[in-house]
Amino acid sequence: MDEPESTMPPDDGLTRPGAEDAPTIRVESPNVEEPSTDRVEDSLIGQVLDGRYEVQRSLDRGGMATVYLAFDRQLERKVVVKIPHAQLMVDRSFRQRFLQEIRDLATHEHPAILRIEAWGEHGDLPYAVMQFMGGGNLRDQIHACGGQQSRVEIMQWLPRIADALDFLHRRGSLHRDVKPANILFDERGHAVLSDFGIATAIGAADPDAPTEEARREMTMVGTFVGSPAYAPPEAIDRLLTPAYDQYSLATVVYLAVAGELPFAGSTNEAILIAKEKNDPPKLDRRKLKGSLGKNAQNAILKALSRQPKDRYASCREFTEAFAAEKAPGWIGAPAWRRVGWAAALLVLTIGVGSRLWSASTLPSGDGTVEAEIEAASEATIAIADRSPSSPSIASGFPITVMLGSRPEEIDRAIFLCEQVGGDARACARDVFADERLREVTFTAPFRLDRTEVTNAEFETFVDETGFETTAEETGYSWDITKCLRCNWRQIRPNRLAADHPQDPVVHVSWTDALAYCQWRGARLPSEDEWEFTARGEERRTYPWGDDWDPSRVELASDGRIGLEPVASHPGGATPQGIQDLAGSVAEWTSTPSGLDQGRIIKGGSWMDFIPAYLRAAAFSQGEPDYSSISLGFRCAEDA
Repeated sequence: MDEPESTMPPDDGLTRPGAEDAPTIRVESPNVEEPSTDRVEDSLIGQVLDGRYEVQRSLDRGGMATVYLAFDRQLERKVVVKIPHAQLMVDRSFRQRFLQEIRDLATHEHPAILRIEAWGEHGDLPYAVMQFMGGGNLRDQIHACGGQQSRVEIMQWLPRIADALDFLHRRGSLHRDVKPANILFDERGHAVLSDFGIATAIGAADPDAPTEEARREMTMVGTFVGSPAYAPPEAIDRLLTPAYDQYSLATVVYLAVAGELPFAGSTNEAILIAKEKNDPPKLDRRKLKGSLGKNAQNAILKALSRQPKDRYASCREFTEAFAAEKAPGWIGAPAWRRVGWAAALLVLTIGVGSRLWSASTLPSGDGTVEAEIEAASEATIAIADRSPSSPSIASGFPITVMLGSRPEEIDRAIFLCEQVGGDARACARDVFADERLREVTFTAPFRLDRTEVTNAEFETFVDETGFETTAEETGYSWDITKCLRCNWRQIRPNRLAADHPQDPVVHVSWTDALAYCQWRGARLPSEDEWEFTARGEERRTYPWGDDWDPSRVELASDGRIGLEPVASHPGGATPQGIQDLAGSVAEWTSTPSGLDQGRIIKGGSWMDFIPAYLRAAAFSQGEPDYSSISLGFRCAEDA
């Protein structure tokens, strides 16, 4: 459907100084008497459909239907009603097509796909009722950002939309009209893919059909099927593959980055011909908003390849390649963690889990990787042996230390965040404000495991107890978005824990972690114990010292998943040999967060791309039943 609450014309394309609207093909039909159609459809305002949906006003009018804001009297909430134009109902095949689209969309249950609430008929007109999205659309958001978005801002919506498109493709469908106006947001800022009015089954069109017949199929009821500015060059030949939508998605990303479309022309045909004959222009890095490394630029250009076979295998692969940003002095990771962007995203609620991150100091110190590797190599342990877990982290108890961050450390954290590409919202002071400076006294020695609990260790626990994790009970966990059937055994559809026994166990909830540690005769560490272990009495910025060094941690790069065997980066260990307290996976603690039943999570994960978020003082929080691909744990015990 066309976006609700939009005051802009349905012909998408952003209006900026020096740029013209992107054209949409519209072939006027001499048999259509527009004034009478307007009168028929305007008469719907004020009517109540099926005694339930009160039509309040028109939101937008496209080539095939009009979209209305309505009020659901039964559930007392706003909804959107889409009604096809009356003159189209004369064509029996169009009526069947409209009803079939409703049925098809109703089967696409995905958190980033606009939901069909109901359907019915008003007189001779069928209509669809859809959820109301109160957060506007991407077109409006790009305008609000001054015509361009930074990589951080793009990563707020790109992963969800890519995942939704791949979901459609796995079910044998295409969207065929991916553009900024069709990417909507709910009131919490979550992106949702809309307008499936021209979605089609892959391969439904006959590739051997005559050219003229193909053109008629693409030009129906006076409107091009799709938006030429975002359609791939193969659109004119009806070559329908998942690469079609990927090209459109990459065009949206190009527009968001550059502030202009990659191709323009005086006619719609000229645009498609230009795409067929020319490569997209390279991005001028001097004109971009924020940093954008070569990896991200190359990802956009590859997804915009003229030949579908030269693009990525999926929209997700494109997203991962775009997310694998690099900047001077650090290695980036996918920015899928919504960190402090806008108030609505400050707490990232993904089903049952919310993530609130803060960070501290700008790295400044000395020390070499070689020296740390040499010191840490003596601390390597056999994964199966957890007793003793590690030496005590200090001698002479009780001991009093300062944890959290001083105001000047927060200032330096903000500076670091901005230096590596974070925008004003990602690096706002409010993001770091909860990293409270506090005095903590430890009365007795304790120790943490040298490494995070591994898949092999967790499997032993499950085999001996028959324990079923939260993700196994509910049938899902979280990856970039909700991941059906993901759990500690099935990390991703193509990745099994059994094939990676020494990787840290993931997709485990707080209750799962607690059960494991209790089975082992141990416990989860407190937030203070974890942070003191990582920082020591000298209050190190990172487990190894004060200087940021990407070679000491495991982060995702080049679009790959950031899971690897524990202790793979000995240079990132503390002086006592405690491994993987930064990078790898974030870790549960026993400390309540103060938000509902939430618990504090420590340690930045491989999904974090800003070094400030991987500091020992950083923390987040999640509900006890939350789990994800970037979250694990280690145990602690009294020494």
